Amino acid sequence: MHKNLRQVLTGEKLPWRDELAQILAHFNRKHATKDKDVSHKTKEDREDFYFAFFRELRGNDDVRMKVRPRNLAHRHIEFMAGRWVARGLEPGTIQLYLSYLRTFAEWIGHQGMVLSPSKYVADPALVERSYAAVNDKSWSAHEVNPDTKIAEVSTFDSYVGCQLLMARRYNMRIKEAIMCVPHAAEIDGQLEIKRGTKGGRQRFVPIDTPEKRAALEAAKVLAGSKSAHLGRPGKSLKQNIQRFRYVMRKFGITKADLGVTAHGLRHEYANDRYQQFAGVASPVRGGPPIEREVDRAARLRVAEELGHSRENITNAYLAGILKQPSEVATPTPATQVKPAAANGDGRSAIMRDEP
Repeated sequence: MHKNLRQVLTGEKLPWRDELAQILAHFNRKHATKDKDVSHKTKEDREDFYFAFFRELRGNDDVRMKVRPRNLAHRHIEFMAGRWVARGLEPGTIQLYLSYLRTFAEWIGHQGMVLSPSKYVADPALVERSYAAVNDKSWSAHEVNPDTKIAEVSTFDSYVGCQLLMARRYNMRIKEAIMCVPHAAEIDGQLEIKRGTKGGRQRFVPIDTPEKRAALEAAKVLAGSKSAHLGRPGKSLKQNIQRFRYVMRKFGITKADLGVTAHGLRHEYANDRYQQFAGVASPVRGGPPIEREVDRAARLRVAEELGHSRENITNAYLAGILKQPSEVATPTPATQVKPAAANGDGRSAIMRDEP
């Protein structure tokens, strides 16, 4: 056991939840590998995962799984990894979970206990993360009409419905949609997205369609006050996220039910915009090879609106670049769009990586 862990735990027979809480209170602020503290979000995400992990593990009928946090062993991790694979979790999610457990094992003095993801499955492909889209993850690709489904959700919960609608029209992540202050976010015909973004990175999405305008105006009405966000009033961000997840499960917006998640709306947006900018469907939607300059310009525009600075990040949404110069298609002229030139404040410029 880690030499500091005995000092952390105040009793030998604590309920498992109290034991876990004491471990987290002491270790959770620490970075997994570096001598520094982690962000509040990372601490919160870890805490949610660890409690859910042990709750599911101990809730199993097998008495061998009634483990206390301090006594976590390899067989417990192997057991849960098997459940994740059977549940159809994405490779990236499984890798993240194992990373959390690797950190936890360090805390309790079991360094090296958590193996690489491929060691827990018969087929390593099940846990090997691909950074290029193989299948279209947008809702329409799974025969889910985004507008119809969002309307259904809105009748049950107007706040979650509005959050989904903003995610649909402005490619927002869910945290971004909840924290959005719609009255203040509109600037010069664009929607500023900064609250809740990864790393606080600001981006601007043009309000360039009637559907986008309608979604924003509906969000303003729901928010009411010019300083109000789109989360349910009186609830914390964590409570709003929990409510959102509950509603997603209730309406089957999960991989297990309809085969889609809320994040699929970003895939929907990215692929729709690529087709608008390039004049042809994206590779993941079966589009033909096109001139590299046109493809790159479209990808940069999509990356910009998604809040990224690198062209290759679009591979995760659109699939990789098809290089078949002898079969290059000519995009529809009316829909081709060149990369936006920077204006005075840089809001329309392609964002570049910081040096």
